[in-house]
Amino acid sequence: MEKEIFEVENNQEKLTVETINLPGQVLFKILFPDNTRPLVICRATNSNQARFWTSIPEGRQREAEVIGPLIEKYFRSKMK
Repeated sequence: MEKEIFEVENNQEKLTVETINLPGQVLFKILFPDNTRPLVICRATNSNQARFWTSIPEGRQREAEVIGPLIEKYFRSKMK
């Protein structure tokens, strides 16, 4: 996957998302318009093989759980 920069909207706020490609993993760096500290998230798999969004480093899980599905929605819309 080539580096990509795109926007998603959360609560009428446009967030800039940048992909970070690592071997075997894609991370997403989210930049906020109010200059809040950037958030890095990824998809992970728990011991029950369930996939979930998580922040890196840990600690901003709620934001990851809200923004992750917006990123999924963006990529699904590109596939149509």
